[in-house]
Parts: sequence; structure tokens; C-alpha cells
Amino acid sequence: MPLRTLAGLTLSAMLVLPAAAWARCDLFNDTAWDFTVESGNVSNQRVGPRTHTSIAPGAIRATSKDGKSFGGSCRDGDKLVVVNDRGVPVLKVK
Repeated sequence: MPLRTLAGLTLSAMLVLPAAAWARCDLFNDTAWDFTVESGNVSNQRVGPRTHTSIAPGAIRATSKDGKSFGGSCRDGDKLVVVNDRGVPVLKVK
């Protein structure tokens, strides 16, 4: 495939996809709890115990089945971690 065609396809794909498709925050759950996370305008994002995921940037609200919760916010490119601080989940910037 000629370079100019490849570049045209790449540019076309970039113009079709909304900017929000690339926006994300990295979140590492360093606890034993499983959380359902709402962030930005995206709900029902899951982050299991001791796992890493990407979430939409914006206001964050997370809850676990056993009633644990945390909140905060992130901007595109932020790296966050949830830690267990004496039984309370706390969101921190890495």
C-alpha cells in the first residue's frame, strides 16, 4: 500500500473517531474490593481487586457490593491508585 494511501486512511480514521475515544485515566485498584466505577459520562465500568483498568476522565464515583466507596476526579492521562487505608478505600495520584 503506498504511503500516501496509508496516511490518508490514518487521517480518515482520526477524523471519524471522536476525541473522547482516546481520552482515558489509568486506575489501579490495590485493594481486595471489586468496584463499579462511574466516571465522566460512562457508568458501569468495573475494576476488580488488584487489577488495572482505564476509565473515562471526569468526576469519579465508585462503590463495591459491600458498601465501600470512593470518589474524586481525573484528567486525561492521570494515573490513579485506590489503596486500603485502615478499611477505607482512598483514591490517590500515582
